Amino acid sequence: QVEEMVNSASLSFGLYPMLTAGACLSINAHASEELKARYLPNLYAGTWTGSMCLTEAHAGTDLGLIRTRAEPQADGSFKISGSKIFITGGEHDLTDNIIHLVLARLPDAPAGPKGISLFLVPKVLVNDDGSLGERNALSCGSIEHKMGIKASATCVMNFDGATGWIIDAPNKGLAAMFTMMNYERLSIGIQGIGCAEASYQNAVEYARDRLQSRAPTGAQHQDKAADPIIVHPDVRRMLLTMKALNEGGRAFSSYVALQLDTAKYSDDAATCSRAQQLVSLLTPVAKAFLTDMGLETTVHGQQIFGGHGYIREWGQE
Repeated sequence: QVEEMVNSASLSFGLYPMLTAGACLSINAHASEELKARYLPNLYAGTWTGSMCLTEAHAGTDLGLIRTRAEPQADGSFKISGSKIFITGGEHDLTDNIIHLVLARLPDAPAGPKGISLFLVPKVLVNDDGSLGERNALSCGSIEHKMGIKASATCVMNFDGATGWIIDAPNKGLAAMFTMMNYERLSIGIQGIGCAEASYQNAVEYARDRLQSRAPTGAQHQDKAADPIIVHPDVRRMLLTMKALNEGGRAFSSYVALQLDTAKYSDDAATCSRAQQLVSLLTPVAKAFLTDMGLETTVHGQQIFGGHGYIREWGQE
C-alpha cells in the first residue's frame, strides 16, 4: 500500500526506492556476508540507491546474448567491461553512491543464459572503514528522452574495467537476479495501480465539482444552473469501472505479495512449494494485467475531464 501511494504521488521518484529495494533483496539472499555488511546498511537506509543492469543494445530481453565481460583479479574482485542500456536510476545526484547489479560473463562461461554471472559494481568504491573512496571506472553514456516518467533517469551505462564483486556462484547470475525480478514485476503492476488511483481521485473530485446539464431523472440541484456531471450515467459508469479495477487490482497485488512472502518465509515445504509455483505464474500476470488496467483506468479519468483531460495543467496527462 505504501508503494502504491508513492507511485500515485510520483511515478518517477518511486522508481528509485523500488530499484534499491530490489537490489537489497538480491544482495541479502545471494551475496557474501562481507558484501552484505559493506553495502546493505546504506542501501536500506536510503543513503545509497541501487540499479539493475541487464539489457544490452543487441540483446534486449534475450539475456543469453549479453557480451559484458568480467575478468577475475588476484584479490578476488573482477574487472567489468561492457555497455548496458535502459538502466533506471543509472546516474543521478540524489545519493552519494549507486550500487549497480550487473550481469556479465566470465572468460570460461558457457554460452547462453547458463553462462551469466551477477556482479556488484559500486559507482564509488567503498573503503574498508565504510567511507567512500575513488570513483569507479564506469560512466553514464547518455540519458534517454522518454515519453513519460521523465524525472527518472534512464541511462546508457558504460563499464570500462570497473571493479566489481561476484554475487553468489559463477554462472548463477540469473537465479540471483530473479530474486529481485519477481518482486520488481509485482512492483511494476503496483505502478499501474498507483497511476490509476491518482487518476480516479482527480476524476471523482472533478465530477463532483463540474456543473453541466441536468440529470436524466430531473434536476438534482435546483439552486444551481446545472447538475455536477457525477449524476450522468456514463460518467458514473466510468468512475465505477475505475473504482472496481483499482480495488480489484489492490486485492490481486496483495494476494501475489502474500505468495511471495509465503514462498520466502514458510517453514512447511508443501506450502512453500505451492506458493513458489503461484509466484512463477502470477508475477508476470500481475505486471501485465495491472499495468494494462492502469492504462484503461487513466483513459477513463481523462475522458471524465472531457476536453480539459487533454490539457496538461489539469494533471491527467
